[in-house]
Amino acid sequence: MDFVTHADLTGRLRGLVILLADDLTSEQAALIDELIDASEFGLALETLSDWLAEHRTPIPEDLRVDFARLASQMDISDRVMGSLSRCPLVNDGLN
Repeated sequence: MDFVTHADLTGRLRGLVILLADDLTSEQAALIDELIDASEFGLALETLSDWLAEHRTPIPEDLRVDFARLASQMDISDRVMGSLSRCPLVNDGLN
């Protein structure tokens, strides 16, 4: 993996952790950070999606799109999006 791709994945995954800070424990966030530091990007994304699915955490559409793009880039879409399918879509009140 080249430097640019590595830096891109690192930043995007850390961004997800920041956006989901209210839905993760500090231990969960720390584990995801460790996986990112070890360049285990696919495992980090899968683990994050599994935790969200386990608690049926509501996910806004824009965040779901971020997950889908990352999962597609890592060729793990079925795994990640399958987990996130158990998470309800956040109702933003604009419908």
